[in-house]
Amino acid sequence: MLNSMRKNAGGWIAKILFILLIASFALWGVADWTTGMRREKLAEVGGREISQAEFERAYQNQITMLSNQLGRQVTSAEARALGLTQRVLQNLVGAAAINIHAEQLGLGLSDDAIAESIRNEEAFHGPDGKFSRSAFDEVLRANGLNEAAFVDMQRRELVRGQIVGALTEAPYAPQALAEAIHRFRNDERTVKYFILPPESAGALETPSEDALKAHYENNKRSFTVPELRRAGLLILSPDRLKSLVTISDEELKAAYEAGKKAFSVPERRTIQQLIFKDRAAAEEASRKLAAGADFMQIGKEIGMKETDINLGAFAQEEFANPRAAEAAFKLEKGGVSGVVEGFAPVIVRVTEITPGSEKSFEEVKDQVRDQLVKSRASDDIAKLYDQIEDERAAGSSLSELAKKLTLEFKEITVNRQGADREGKPVAIPVKAADVVKLIFESDVGVENNPLPLDEQSYAFVDVLEVIPERQRAFDEVREEVAKGWAEEETRARLAKKADELIAALNRGQSIVSTAQSVGAEVKTSASLKRSGAEPGLPLSAVAQAFTLPQDGFGSAQMPDRKGRVIFQVAAITPAPPLDDKQTEELRAEIARGTGNDLMAQYLNGLQTAYGVQINANAINNATAQTQ
Repeated sequence: MLNSMRKNAGGWIAKILFILLIASFALWGVADWTTGMRREKLAEVGGREISQAEFERAYQNQITMLSNQLGRQVTSAEARALGLTQRVLQNLVGAAAINIHAEQLGLGLSDDAIAESIRNEEAFHGPDGKFSRSAFDEVLRANGLNEAAFVDMQRRELVRGQIVGALTEAPYAPQALAEAIHRFRNDERTVKYFILPPESAGALETPSEDALKAHYENNKRSFTVPELRRAGLLILSPDRLKSLVTISDEELKAAYEAGKKAFSVPERRTIQQLIFKDRAAAEEASRKLAAGADFMQIGKEIGMKETDINLGAFAQEEFANPRAAEAAFKLEKGGVSGVVEGFAPVIVRVTEITPGSEKSFEEVKDQVRDQLVKSRASDDIAKLYDQIEDERAAGSSLSELAKKLTLEFKEITVNRQGADREGKPVAIPVKAADVVKLIFESDVGVENNPLPLDEQSYAFVDVLEVIPERQRAFDEVREEVAKGWAEEETRARLAKKADELIAALNRGQSIVSTAQSVGAEVKTSASLKRSGAEPGLPLSAVAQAFTLPQDGFGSAQMPDRKGRVIFQVAAITPAPPLDDKQTEELRAEIARGTGNDLMAQYLNGLQTAYGVQINANAINNATAQTQ
């Protein structure tokens, strides 16, 4: 909570929030998302609720904090692109889990310590730089909090800070480790190399029957038809029901009248915004503006750039700060608002107004029809879902149901990789990987739960037949065996040839003449780090080069397995020595990484111990209301 109230995001509380966001982002995943909770309960951790009001407040706080950091208002579209909804939720879940653990550990802080932390918060200081009761009450009131609730939040946050600090501030990176990592990252190698082509293996004789059979026996898995399963797939979705829905012109016109707003282009306003550190500064600027001061000049005086002040054009619902949006859309062109209160006081100005427009019925008739058809189809989903389940329970097959209800039915035969008998991918109309997984987790005669595709769409899957894995006979795959033998023999001969050439190189033969002897050309790579790449040079050769001495030779198979590269380490460039600043930064990076790893393991342990449930519908509702 306090991170958004602070003057900037550089304090330890903001760092704690950042760590929680990063660590929890990878841990509180979609596997824990459920929809069987009552609407107002947004999430639950270990039986403890996270309410919609908590989420909305935290979401808006994050919008404000990001806007302050960027020096401009973050739009709803930007918030969505940043994944802010999930980040805020994960932060709340992580904080709730730590709160539970802190209580179990019996951790706490005295009332005096809490009071001191509140007095030290700059957001609560008056013009004299000291704690101001009126400023404190004003901030709490603006955020819908009472004193008791805020003190409780502050207490929990400070206790969480103790736990997080113990995990993230303890790691120490020795100098030797920093230097070793620096060398590993920044040592470089330059290599000379040439490609040994498949032709260098020479002409292959016709393999004997015994050689082919030996190859067959040694590679039997390559000549095995994996287990296949034949399954029926019935799709229930609004899109697939639309062709069954008819809409009259009267219904279309009624729908158009009822939803005119959706077919209108909203009024847009070009907005400028000044963000102030406190209300006193904002009110002083407001007085200057009322007296005729230049808006842009005021912005420069408080340290804002022109690009930070000019936010761009927005419809009212697109502007992330609802209060600022309401103020801006009450102004005339060129009008300047008063001070708009929030975590950071702002003043907005409207420089341009683009009127909205409304499309006629004829312009959007087809669009209205599509929406209405989809809506009607959606209404039919629940009825059909129940009917399908009842009919299945009575013994009807999916194919019979598809004919009866005029739904799409598809029969497929697949292996675990989603391929057919010939190894070609099977065209599965929906969530192929999930459908195949369900098919191989089920069995013939098992009535599977429908597979959710999205909010209103389902796939019903029945396994019709299990076709066991089959070893193909030698005579059946003779041609494939012969091809496989030839490829393996070529690779073996190329490897042997490469060994012979490297032996000659080690005896002093030049790499240029060696390459010429096999009709190849020597190339020289750029100076490469371990993570580097060079076109035509396999990554395995780069990795091997870092194990060899100066002028050492090696070879590696080409990615297509049809040739080999022979190379020489032409130059070794050690990483430049670290200066004091680089050493400090690298050691700090290592310590941060170690701390984050510890934090991730800690949160993962809490998740496993307490369990997490998420109400996806409530989250969507909460996000819509805060934008």
